[in-house]
Amino acid sequence: MAECHFTSTPVDTRAKLFAIDGAPVADPTDLAGALQYLTLTRPNLAYAVHQVCLFMHDPHEPHLTLIKWILRYVKGTISVDLHLGTGSVQSLTAYSDTDWAGYPESRRSTLG
Repeated sequence: MAECHFTSTPVDTRAKLFAIDGAPVADPTDLAGALQYLTLTRPNLAYAVHQVCLFMHDPHEPHLTLIKWILRYVKGTISVDLHLGTGSVQSLTAYSDTDWAGYPESRRSTLG
C-alpha cells in the first residue's frame, strides 16, 4: 500500500457491506483492530473503521477492500489529525449524524 494512490473520502458511501458477500479472506490479519487506534486522533475515520469491524469475525474480500480504501485515505491525509495536549478547554462543540437503517441485514441504525 506504500505506492498506492490516495482517495479523498474515508469510505465509499454508495456501497453497503454484507456478512457473506464475496470470497472469504485467506489470511485475516487484524488490520481493522489496528485502525481502531488511529480513530483516537482521526475521528473522521470512526464510521468507516466501525463498518469494517462489524465483519472481522469472518472477513470477506469486500471487507478487505474497505480496509484498503481507508488506508488509501490515510495516505492522502497523513498530515491531518488532532493534537492531544494538556491545558484548559475553553469550549467544546460536538456534531452527530444518524444513519437510519444503515445496516442492511437487520435494518437497525448503526449509530445508536
